[in-house]
Amino acid sequence: MHDDVSATVLVQSPSLLQVQAAAEWLANHPHKNPDLEVALNLILQGRIVPAKTGELVAIAYSSSTDTSTQGDIRGIVMAKPGNGNLSLESSDRQTTESLLTLAQPRGCPRRVATSSPVKDWLCPLLLQHYFLEREHNPLVMLCTQVPGGGAGRWALPQDKPVLQAYAEAYRAERGSGSITQDWDDLIQRKQVAVMEHEEQIVSVVKRSSTAHQAIAVGMFTFPPFRNRGFARCLLAFFTQEMLKEYAAVKLWVDEDNTGAIALYHALGFQQIGSCYTGYFSERSLDVEIEPARSEDAATILEIHAAAVHQTAEQAALIQFAQTSDRPDATDTPSDKSVPENES
Repeated sequence: MHDDVSATVLVQSPSLLQVQAAAEWLANHPHKNPDLEVALNLILQGRIVPAKTGELVAIAYSSSTDTSTQGDIRGIVMAKPGNGNLSLESSDRQTTESLLTLAQPRGCPRRVATSSPVKDWLCPLLLQHYFLEREHNPLVMLCTQVPGGGAGRWALPQDKPVLQAYAEAYRAERGSGSITQDWDDLIQRKQVAVMEHEEQIVSVVKRSSTAHQAIAVGMFTFPPFRNRGFARCLLAFFTQEMLKEYAAVKLWVDEDNTGAIALYHALGFQQIGSCYTGYFSERSLDVEIEPARSEDAATILEIHAAAVHQTAEQAALIQFAQTSDRPDATDTPSDKSVPENES
């Protein structure tokens, strides 16, 4: 299905060839959006079938291009049913607005993933309608050299009770991730690596991928075993194994997580860009928001910054009141915004 929007053509329900071309466009794009890279790869692997599962997938092309070929791709959007997870990437402000317009009838986008440049176009549009609960600006890092000092193994069927405990603990602590996992499938496909200490699993990391790169997601060390170097050993093992199959290993981490960033540098990871994840909710029904004009973008961004500051202060007060232990920086390779499209 094709929709003409000014200078762009939006193709909904694209063919696999079009999705493959879009994935290559995104891989070579200067903006970094690993969340969307993973989601598109899952479509190409047949693990997400939008026609059956209800995902919105649309590709924006220049109006002068032939959409049956790679053509001049301008952007991509993918959204889960109900807009629980929305990933969007584009080359310009107009395409960003056009792609968001396709997704908005599905409701408030609860989790939004994009690149840092597109965030500046996308957030003012979202803040016209929704409230920003929290956001992260992770650094995207890449490793192409095999590190030393790895230790770990791939998960086995007998590990499933511990893996379920990991999923529940990860979600409770990070506020993201699914507690419903097909562990048999993940174990069979070697998608989960673990680190043992004294015959018990202490660290876990999951594997995802794009067409050309492995991705480390969901890194977690159980609280009693933190600050002891287990995450470093497991990530080194994971990277060693992945570089046997892929040209590079990618991960992303919050920009203020200096301990983790230092660890990744020590393992050979280098920053290649940054991305963005924001969590949004519906505004109260009694709050009326006057539609913003394009020239009001600077004002909206000021409101955006103030909302983030307020949310951060609230989070700090809650954290202080709970006095719960925080994970050590070097034990949390992935930030809170791991790809939720991962199967």
